Amino acid sequence: MSRIRSILDRRGASLACWTIVAAVLAGAAIGREPVVAIYLVSFVYYGLYWYGFAWGVDSFAVFKRDAMLLKAVSVAALAFVYLQAPPDILSLGTIALGILLTARAAAVLGIDRTYYGHELAGLTERRITAFPYSLMSHPMIVGNVMAFGGTLLNPAFRAAWWPLATLHVVLNLGLLAMERAGTRRRPAIRLAGLLILAVTAATSTVAAGNDPDSSRLSQGTS
Repeated sequence: MSRIRSILDRRGASLACWTIVAAVLAGAAIGREPVVAIYLVSFVYYGLYWYGFAWGVDSFAVFKRDAMLLKAVSVAALAFVYLQAPPDILSLGTIALGILLTARAAAVLGIDRTYYGHELAGLTERRITAFPYSLMSHPMIVGNVMAFGGTLLNPAFRAAWWPLATLHVVLNLGLLAMERAGTRRRPAIRLAGLLILAVTAATSTVAAGNDPDSSRLSQGTS
């Protein structure tokens, strides 16, 4: 029992996130509602980011691993539906620029600092001056907004899935606000984050249930 309690103490947030993903996917498989699953699994990693930043983590290695995996699930869900829309050069170009900016920023910052190593793992504060930090303070957020926002430049995707991409953009702006607030404002971050994630979950559920166009696109039909 003490071992189980220790695991829950160290990995409670991670277990909760993966339980949500598993439950959503199982429910979608049983109820044949892939659109609901795509919406809900897309935003779990934001919840993990928020929880770790607002409450701290006992194992930074576990947090970093799960953050990367959950984001991969989210990006895969978006890519699955985006790639079913007819290609749009402007949209693809904007997405590519956003991804390149994010990748460059992560390479310069380092993988640990990319996942809040300073705030959560006690890494020493360091001023980064290499590009793109020489031009902006939060290039990864800017790159994410460009990439997610770039999907909306594709007319077919935008018509069917605009709530999905828009929520990604809004939540990235929320991450920017959280990072600028810093860990010293954790009580406010806890309350604001809980409210934003609740609204996101409700909006996702409504959007998935009321958009027949996204259902047709997810099934590959026109």
